[in-house]
Amino acid sequence: MGLRLKNQDLGECFFITTSFKDHNLWGNMPGVYEILVKAIAFQLVETQSKLVAYVLMPSHLHAILFINGKSLSNFIRDFKKYASQKALFDICGTQKFWQQRYDRQVIISDKVLSTKINYIHQNPVKAGLVKEPQDWKWSSAGDYLRGSKGPLDVWMEWNS
Repeated sequence: MGLRLKNQDLGECFFITTSFKDHNLWGNMPGVYEILVKAIAFQLVETQSKLVAYVLMPSHLHAILFINGKSLSNFIRDFKKYASQKALFDICGTQKFWQQRYDRQVIISDKVLSTKINYIHQNPVKAGLVKEPQDWKWSSAGDYLRGSKGPLDVWMEWNS
């Protein structure tokens, strides 16, 4: 199982979860997922990090990131700031879009990584949003399960 840490070791692989303030269902609002995709893509380039898997849900998001020696807390802070400044206020009508905290687990083995990827991909199914994981557009499930590219570039070479 992943090890929860108060402080991050640099250069690790992390399973992260962050939620919208008060678990609001802002993901259901038109344009929110597109902004989140742009914000994640921007941070991945800025930090030269790799995205292994992700899912954007109505009230939260999950991702697995290789941070490449950068600070995870800086990645999350800058992602949230970028997303908030890129029109989330205009869409949602608030500057307090995010929960202050986020959850992170260090991925310590390929087995744990595979388990977390499956968990991420099953999230929309368990929430009743789709019947099959690959049918949720805002997830990396299509990349893994049918070889189709989703809205974000996914690094799948972790298992080679």
